[in-house]
Amino acid sequence: MSNYDRMLAQAQTLFLGYDQEAMIRRWALEHDDGFLYADYMGQKLRIDRRTGDVGYACAPAEGEYRAPGFVNEGMALFDLLTRSDVRPVPTGRWSSISTLGGIIGAGHDRTLSHEGTAARFQDRCDALAAACRRLGGVPTGKADVGYAIPVFRDFQILFQYWDGDDEFPANIKYLFDENALQFMHYETLWYVMGTLADRLTWYAGTLG
Repeated sequence: MSNYDRMLAQAQTLFLGYDQEAMIRRWALEHDDGFLYADYMGQKLRIDRRTGDVGYACAPAEGEYRAPGFVNEGMALFDLLTRSDVRPVPTGRWSSISTLGGIIGAGHDRTLSHEGTAARFQDRCDALAAACRRLGGVPTGKADVGYAIPVFRDFQILFQYWDGDDEFPANIKYLFDENALQFMHYETLWYVMGTLADRLTWYAGTLG
């Protein structure tokens, strides 16, 4: 078992200690005796109410993204559903991951801008834009590819990508609502970014 699998198992155990009926009321979750259901970044997932296992509500259609595991999705969903006793409200104003993290996040924008993900999309802006739209993204401009992408309910992530040239490498920036930490802990934002990077890579490869 990897460290990520261990973290997910711990998160499942913690999740099962929360009041699921309160989650259902707070988020108006679809549910039945066995599962809670949540639309997460373009796909309908379900959480087993007895074990905490995360999976698809139904098998993905042909060509649809298939998660190799549900660590990113599970960690984000568990935090979203249990973070607050009241349903958070977004401000509509965007902040960088470094700003949200304060001292902890200092320098993270620079780290992200040079991550390997950006290189995957070099000279593939059309395919990347199509992938963003496949996830329900709404164009925002201000980048070669810029989309606000729904994550869960009214919680979104703003994805911005600039193609590289002779002087600068390809560049990615992720922005979150100023109230993001009312939705989830700072560390969990990285699971959201991981999910988005995986899905955009998948769809960019299949759509263009």
